[in-house]
Amino acid sequence: MVLAVIIISCNKTTNPIPGPEPTEKKIVINLVNSIVKTEQIDSGSIVFKKQGSLTPIFQRLVKGTNTLETTIDGLSAGEWTAELDLYTKKQADGKSYEHIASKIFSITSGTGTIALNGPTLQTTDGWKRRLVLSTSDNDIVVIIPVDVTDPYFEIRTRGLQWNFFSVERTAVSGTAVVANKKWVCNNDCPGNDRLIYNSDEFIPFTGIIKTSSWTRNDIFITVGHLQNQEFNDFVHEWNF
Repeated sequence: MVLAVIIISCNKTTNPIPGPEPTEKKIVINLVNSIVKTEQIDSGSIVFKKQGSLTPIFQRLVKGTNTLETTIDGLSAGEWTAELDLYTKKQADGKSYEHIASKIFSITSGTGTIALNGPTLQTTDGWKRRLVLSTSDNDIVVIIPVDVTDPYFEIRTRGLQWNFFSVERTAVSGTAVVANKKWVCNNDCPGNDRLIYNSDEFIPFTGIIKTSSWTRNDIFITVGHLQNQEFNDFVHEWNF
């Protein structure tokens, strides 16, 4: 009997006192008051860059209920920049859009959820909206800013045959040309990444239209194959 009591006593275990669940570290983009809703998102990504480091960290954003989010568990303490990139499905106007933003945040030992707001119609929200045009097979994609005063343009290609690229912007007032500028590249671009992007070439043009009166503003982008004389045109027009 004494032996049995000793055995039973030795088999007893002490249950640990439950403690608080560890705080999940994540970044969350709130879309409740955004012009972009979760169901309209085609894809979203984020690139983390730490101050003082040259190594970016790429992650996909995951859809939640009125949110886009991803973990930041692997990020060390310090100052970080989050470069956000959202692509929409075709909207009511039949067009797809890209929304980009760059947000600065800090990570400390007690950091939990970092909340950011999605794109709105406010110019001070830190988001830029761009129009995405493409061929039916997405072999060629061009990206144009919605803001007419933004000089940026971007061209992406998958096919290796494309060797001619031109971008022309024109502003007119009635029949008079207010401003015009054309950029052309052939045979020596794009590079191995099949990507062309430029924020500087059209600064002189946008500088003029910011201070001039005009009634129509358009951009004409051509991607082609010189030897086969095969060309694809993409046009966007701003009207005021």
